[in-house]
Amino acid sequence: MNKFYGDTLRWFIGVVESTNDPLHVGRCRVRIYGVHNDNVDHVPESALPWASCLVPTTEDGVSGLGRSPGLKPGAMVFGFFMDGALSQQPVIMGSIPRIEINDDIIDDTSVLSASGIPEEDKNLDIPPRGTTGTSTTIIGNNNNERAFNFLVGNGYSKIQAAAICGNFIVESGMDPTIESQVPGEASFGIAQWNPAAGRLQRLQAYADDRNLDYKTLKTQLQFFHYEFTTEGNYYGYNKFKAMTNIIEATTHICNKYEKPGTPHLDRRIAAARRTLEIYG
Repeated sequence: MNKFYGDTLRWFIGVVESTNDPLHVGRCRVRIYGVHNDNVDHVPESALPWASCLVPTTEDGVSGLGRSPGLKPGAMVFGFFMDGALSQQPVIMGSIPRIEINDDIIDDTSVLSASGIPEEDKNLDIPPRGTTGTSTTIIGNNNNERAFNFLVGNGYSKIQAAAICGNFIVESGMDPTIESQVPGEASFGIAQWNPAAGRLQRLQAYADDRNLDYKTLKTQLQFFHYEFTTEGNYYGYNKFKAMTNIIEATTHICNKYEKPGTPHLDRRIAAARRTLEIYG
């Protein structure tokens, strides 16, 4: 019974190969240096153990509440094995920043940030509470593409990202400055957050707390991701993250997040399918 006690602590460094956790609790498959052969024919991805991820104590830690780990495949991570020498229950404590440069892809003309990281590779995640938002731009030639790329970059599958975009396109045409034309409604932004229900005020408070402009596409996408994940039980986040059908996913966002007076569900599904076809 003492195998979890810690007298034989064994730490590791490895590289994340997959984040498609079937339990949707933020686990990763990690190829660990010195433990797993680099040859995928000898040790395929499916043979790698699932590694749990530590999260800050500022998160809920129960029942799917709070933010999930944001690691991506290719990340170098540091951790320890809970079961010591058996080495079958890894826990990731954190990631080790690194830059992988491929001379065929990144050349002297690449646009780099002050930190030396290509602008397109910067983290698009939500700024921490109480801090100023980053100046990172969202990649894309138009707002639909920018939104799709943001969502995929923050852990949604391409089908799920298209389902979200399809709803926003019908709601607002993906215009972050548009206000509802319905007299007295005053809903605003890409998701048409309604002030009568207090939802627009939540967007504004989120932006004010982070010194952001609530009228920009980036802030509104960050707020959606924040609200959808932190209020996961109410919006059915975990159920949505398991969806692989474009109709089912689009309907979920319509019914659970948007909750419009007139669904126009056929238009939402059509817009989601177009988004997936063009950008997915």
